[in-house]
Amino acid sequence: MDVRGKFYQSITFRIGITLFGAILVAELLAGVIWYQTSAASREASAQHTLMNVAEAASETYLYFESLPKNYRHLILNQLRESSGTRFFISINQNPLNIDPIQDISLLPKLTGFVEQAITNQFSGLSNVRVVITDKDNIRLFNSGIRLSELPEIWTRYSLSLGELDLPILVMQLEMAENEWFYIASAIPLPESVLTEPIISQRQLIFLFLASVMLMMCISQIIRRELKPVKSLAKAAALTGSPLSLPELEESGSNETRSAIHAFNKMSRRVKAYIRDREMLFSALSHDLKTPLACLKLRTEMLENDTTKKQFEKLLNEVDIMLTGALQCLRETNIHEESEWLDLQTLLGDCAEYFNQLAERNCRLESCTLNSWGNLFPSVNIRCEQPVSILAKPLALKRCIFNVVENAVKYGERVEIDVCEQQSSILLTFRDYGPGIPKKMQEKVFEPYCRAGRKDANGSGLGLTIARSIARTQGGDLVLKNHAAQGLIVELTLSRNS
Repeated sequence: MDVRGKFYQSITFRIGITLFGAILVAELLAGVIWYQTSAASREASAQHTLMNVAEAASETYLYFESLPKNYRHLILNQLRESSGTRFFISINQNPLNIDPIQDISLLPKLTGFVEQAITNQFSGLSNVRVVITDKDNIRLFNSGIRLSELPEIWTRYSLSLGELDLPILVMQLEMAENEWFYIASAIPLPESVLTEPIISQRQLIFLFLASVMLMMCISQIIRRELKPVKSLAKAAALTGSPLSLPELEESGSNETRSAIHAFNKMSRRVKAYIRDREMLFSALSHDLKTPLACLKLRTEMLENDTTKKQFEKLLNEVDIMLTGALQCLRETNIHEESEWLDLQTLLGDCAEYFNQLAERNCRLESCTLNSWGNLFPSVNIRCEQPVSILAKPLALKRCIFNVVENAVKYGERVEIDVCEQQSSILLTFRDYGPGIPKKMQEKVFEPYCRAGRKDANGSGLGLTIARSIARTQGGDLVLKNHAAQGLIVELTLSRNS
């Protein structure tokens, strides 16, 4: 697995992305709640302001409606030439088409609200037009002239906007046929209050800063909490090695402290087990080999040849069993450091050793050609390029040599294939012997179990040692019969055990 894949699978990334998602969802929910509350508040404020403007406009409309027609234009001229009013008022022959502001999302609601308010106030009023526009789109008088084209004195005291860019409420009410009362007033609210943004720039900045600060704090907390976990993993990987490791300090959360306490307790038991195992090995080597040698010496002194041969056979069997047991105890617990090895070179040395050994034995015994037309068993390797693996050299060599030795002993010809996988290496050993019955394929890994020829030498511990070493190296060893002939041994090894 590459560095990126390890990072994605790390607990830091998983917790971080989960918390980031939770923070994001929480912020979005808070934003939705804020948006709904703020939108309702803005709409209520805008309706209240527009209601005040509409009521003042309605009173102005009632005043002009009560005047005789001949006096209405006179009063309008007097209002423009005097102190004026906050409204721009005119009486037109036809309604003007005015473009509304496009950026106000509350526009349909607000214009409908004002129209409904004026209609409810004047039951006899049949035609009302309301629009919210700005100073660039507003049209005045019958000609639809722009506000900027009027004389300054006409606009000084009406629609006094100054530097402010406020929206303008325009109401056109039909007083009589070909007579429309036109009244416009600036709304004392900015356009931002009349809009419903889903999320504003200020909210985005706040969301970003809050998320970054939370992620930084959470990252520090996770890093601090995972520090003892990393130490625990490192100590677990070195358990059983020849290095003397002190007990881990119990730190972190309560759960982490409990795990470290349990690990320290387990580590003490493992060390005691290894120490007792080494003592047992030393005791077996000293206490059993010596009396066995004495028994062999006394056997040589027997006068009865029949009894002597029986004792010699029995003692040889005991010697083989004792040697195998000691070898199994020693080979599955090799104290050595892992290092990077060239697997192609190791397999080549193994093939060369067994090919030369078989050739020498055949020459000494003057053996005939085997079924493949060769004087000795052949070990062939299919590995096109060098393969590196981190493992214990002597242990891995013993594992491979035991597998090849069994294949040579029972299958004569051996083919070894090397397949590189993402995080492991698969070695396939195929021989051309009789194979092993399926019900025996797991039983042969038990100590002293032999499924091959009864006359073959050996103690039945080769595969037991090989699987034990393979599993110690982070892999496994399995058997299966070939569809045509022979046995297939699959040895899986971790690249960085």
